[in-house]
Amino acid sequence: MDKQPKARSKARAQEMAEKTHRTTGINLPADIWELLNRVAFARSKKYGGRASVSALLVELVNRHRKELERELDE
Repeated sequence: MDKQPKARSKARAQEMAEKTHRTTGINLPADIWELLNRVAFARSKKYGGRASVSALLVELVNRHRKELERELDE
């Protein structure tokens, strides 16, 4: 029985991720970017895995989600 080629598996994983995630570019002040990057790397050292500013931003937004949603009602 042949195994599925890795490239095909990666393509499928990417296709699934594209359905639930969006890639974007944002402009941040240099000091904010540096802080986010440093915290992401510190977390990767502490908990393992890759440093991810995206994951850090998701966590921060989720932590403040209700506050942000209240701004929409103002």
